[in-house]
Amino acid sequence: MASPPVQLQLDGTLGAAFLGNLAAAIFYGITNVQTYLYYKRNEADSTSLKSIVFFLWILDGLHFALITHAIYTYAVTNFANPLAVMIPTWSIMAHVAVTGVSDVLVRSLFCQRVWKLSGRNWLLTGAIAISSLITFGGSIAFSIRGLEIDNFFAFSEISWILYTSFGLGVVADLLIAISLVVFLQRRRTGFSRTDSIVRILMLYSINTGALTTLCAFLCLVMYATMPDNFVFIAFYFVLPKLFLNSFLATLNARRSLRLSSMNGLISIPMSKPLATRSMTGGRPEFTFSDRDDQLVEIQVHTATEVKSDSMPNGLLDRDARKSRHSSTLQVATGLAV
Repeated sequence: MASPPVQLQLDGTLGAAFLGNLAAAIFYGITNVQTYLYYKRNEADSTSLKSIVFFLWILDGLHFALITHAIYTYAVTNFANPLAVMIPTWSIMAHVAVTGVSDVLVRSLFCQRVWKLSGRNWLLTGAIAISSLITFGGSIAFSIRGLEIDNFFAFSEISWILYTSFGLGVVADLLIAISLVVFLQRRRTGFSRTDSIVRILMLYSINTGALTTLCAFLCLVMYATMPDNFVFIAFYFVLPKLFLNSFLATLNARRSLRLSSMNGLISIPMSKPLATRSMTGGRPEFTFSDRDDQLVEIQVHTATEVKSDSMPNGLLDRDARKSRHSSTLQVATGLAV
């Protein structure tokens, strides 16, 4: 009597990779929408920033094409050969390199924000830059070495590259998020409206770093606890898209923040536009203009008018004396590119 066929469990391998690809497809759609909105609403941005956004969008599309090719190869081309999931395809290794390039670009932009907000702190910015560069180098090295390996089980030989890359990636993301929050906290001035601006910036910084840090941390934990399946790859499929969408969200938020501030709600742009608040006749007025520097400058002008009637003996003529006090509060957000 023939023995029953062996049933292979593909939930942790092909199934996990498929779910990761599905999540990446959703985020890729969001990336396309955000990129379209960016070019539609931010025509005044510099050519260099527009070029960076375009290049990141191209990389994101290439990343999605590569992981989709890998899933198609395993699920369709090798449909009758389930053991093929144990062999890394060239597209899997190529997507690691593309992820490394995309992530290091986005991290460098966030690093620039920390550099400006911290008052050019070499130590902190250097730690973020070095961690990001080592993570990038690890991605490139892993993709090259992975092409020389004939099965996923042999990844244990180069697992130290993954641990180093994932670990330093988490460190870089934590440093970016914490630094932005701490330095923004120090920019509080005691003026309620200015402090509300700082709180909004802090919320954006937290939202920017929370998801990306969590995803990178989950990649590290899943590979450390389950190195023989593709669960960590599922999170890794999503990671670069979270980075890019976080960056695009901060760029696209500038317009809505400017419009809300025009309606009397105190917010500030997340990038180049300069926010100026002036008091005229007891009513706040807001004007915005582009500047090449990366400071958000809030000017508070207080006008006091003193009038005195004519006094006998010519001591005082009837005159209107005006004194103006102008104070400038600069919040070096460094959130522009």
